[in-house]
Amino acid sequence: MFHNARAIAVLTCCAVAGIVSAGCDAPSEVDRSLEVEGLLDGPMTVDVDGRSVHVTCSGGPAILGPTVVLMAGLGDPAEKLAGIQEALSEEGRVCSYDRLGEGASDQPDGPQTFDDTGEVLTAVLARAAGDGPVVLAGHSLGGAIAARYAPDHQDRVKGWS
Repeated sequence: MFHNARAIAVLTCCAVAGIVSAGCDAPSEVDRSLEVEGLLDGPMTVDVDGRSVHVTCSGGPAILGPTVVLMAGLGDPAEKLAGIQEALSEEGRVCSYDRLGEGASDQPDGPQTFDDTGEVLTAVLARAAGDGPVVLAGHSLGGAIAARYAPDHQDRVKGWS
């Protein structure tokens, strides 16, 4: 129990710090009637080179600030981050996804590289956040992917942990 509470606190702080470092002001009230056409809402799949990637988004519209993207560790489905996603989605848009071979996503053709996972992440971000800014919050392998991906995508990644 303590481990989960600590993880929630760490990821929440990292996500909030990323939003603050992105220079985005959190709105005092969220107008949930605002919609961003074409963005995912709820559980969906994204096609990446013929493979289905399971993505879940919740919270306010992406136009209010960066979309926080939660990335699970090796062997963990995005569902492991559901409690964190629920808590953070009260303040803004939050998405999580199952990497290929994890959770409800398809199996990959073979071993995956950081470049492969970056291609999947790019496709997920396009559907989850459109052209808007994102904050990547990863646990374990998810953090390594975020750290590898972010420097090459500074135009849209405004923070990562």
